Amino acid sequence: MNKSKLSNAWKSEPPQRAGVRFMVGRDAGGRWIVSDREGRVGGLFTDRASAVHFAMFESDHLPGAVCCVPEEVTLSLDSAFDSRAMRPGIKVAGRA
Repeated sequence: MNKSKLSNAWKSEPPQRAGVRFMVGRDAGGRWIVSDREGRVGGLFTDRASAVHFAMFESDHLPGAVCCVPEEVTLSLDSAFDSRAMRPGIKVAGRA
C-alpha cells in the first residue's frame, strides 16, 4: 500500500477541511503524530487520546480544527525538523 507523507496530505486536503489546523495520525514507526499546517507545533505521542487532547488544546477546542487522518496516510515531522528549523539562534527544547 502506498503511504502518503504529511506534506502530501496537506496539499490534497479537500476544500471543506480548509479550517483544519492540526492533523493527527501515525508515523512509519507506529507512533502518534500531531502536526500543524505550518509545521511549527506538534509532537510525538504514545497514544491517540494524548495526541488528540494536545491538538484540541492547542486549537482552543475549535470545531473542525483537528483532523484524524485515515490509517493509510503516514505522517512525518520532517518539516518541523528540517534545516530551516535548526538555524543558529533558534532554541530547541533539550538542546544546549
